[in-house]
Amino acid sequence: KPIPCLRHCPSNVSPSLIFTHGAGGDLSAPAVVDFSTGFTAISPLLCFEGSSNLASRASAFAAVIAKEESSTHGFAGALGGRSLGARAAVVAATELFKEGRRAPWLVLVSYPLNGPKGDVRDEILLALPKEAEVLFISGSRDGMCDLAQLNEVRAKMEAKSQLVVVRGADHGMHVTPKKATSAVGEETGMVAAEWLSEELSFLTDIEIWWDQEEGNV
Repeated sequence: KPIPCLRHCPSNVSPSLIFTHGAGGDLSAPAVVDFSTGFTAISPLLCFEGSSNLASRASAFAAVIAKEESSTHGFAGALGGRSLGARAAVVAATELFKEGRRAPWLVLVSYPLNGPKGDVRDEILLALPKEAEVLFISGSRDGMCDLAQLNEVRAKMEAKSQLVVVRGADHGMHVTPKKATSAVGEETGMVAAEWLSEELSFLTDIEIWWDQEEGNV
């Protein structure tokens, strides 16, 4: 079955990130569009659509990666996604590492740490190898990711991680006022691209917010 992809770069250019959406949406979801707009202002990006089944989405990652690796430009970039897509990226990256192919870089937006039944989805994060590097981007009002709990998990992880907190954002990266949502979402994409290109390094976690008085991020 063909995997719908949206390539934000020329066909002869390798994307620096392969990214996928959450369970309840597709590539037209505002949070994905905003992130992609910001990211592609700096770096090439490839997004793909998949089902809401975690294993299926992880397999789709493998198929998209294989397609890129078979091309003349190859692929040596990062994997990422939002919500369920973030979980799938972790699963796919771990499989790649087990195959001895490379240490994964991961961009995890709105990682759904807290499941609907009170379960904590930390097992796959704790299984990441110490060679991995992870960027978490989470809203301070995300009901599916308690930030204090996320920091506890990060402290246990072997992989290195950094956290970008979006002040006032919920799981869908919505903020108040409504007009600020796109600008804040685009900023998260730019931060992710700069982090991957190593143009942005931070010793501590950082925070993004909408400055109401200034009218900007």
